Amino acid sequence: MTSWKLGAYAVAALLAAVALTRYGPAASSAQTWHLLRAAGIVTYVLFWLSALSGMAFYLRLGAPGLRRSGLFELHRVTGVLAAAFLAGHLAAVLVDPWIRFGPLDIVTGLTAPYRPLALFAGALAAWALGIVTLTTAFAGRFLYATWLNLHRLAFPGYLLALLHAMAAGSDTGRPLFLAWYGLSAGCIAGMLVLRLPGRIRLDGAGAVAGR
Repeated sequence: MTSWKLGAYAVAALLAAVALTRYGPAASSAQTWHLLRAAGIVTYVLFWLSALSGMAFYLRLGAPGLRRSGLFELHRVTGVLAAAFLAGHLAAVLVDPWIRFGPLDIVTGLTAPYRPLALFAGALAAWALGIVTLTTAFAGRFLYATWLNLHRLAFPGYLLALLHAMAAGSDTGRPLFLAWYGLSAGCIAGMLVLRLPGRIRLDGAGAVAGR
């Protein structure tokens, strides 16, 4: 099964879950709220894992028992699944009876009645993830330099997703979530320290080579 098929199945399953929690025989507003929160948390985790594995692949960093081909596949699958769970998160936001957001609210964030700046960051992160996912799906139609520059939107996209999760998430005040946000952001920061100065890249044996 390709990552795109997996993503399509995930979107279908999530949209079905949203419909059931909102319009099913045992539907309740609380169920929709819990679903959108869960989908948002999973989106962030998958976005982080995709960014981390992509940077590790670029730097040629390995992991015990994981080949480079497996690392690349992890990067692809988690990126597609992040976009799928984002679709589920946004669909649940639209139909949730508590927050009452409209399409413009989730497209821009600034028109939302609840923490507009935090939602603006989330909207920008969603756009970045969407652009990266779509341009990867149609990578053959772009010049490599164009595709690479668009793919790099994942970096600011991840940071915006982190800001959105911390500023808009109702679970941010819990110690476990604060620790997770700090740990995940620290991992990405560590990768950036390796990647940016002098555009250093590591080979498979751990030797450093300038690029």
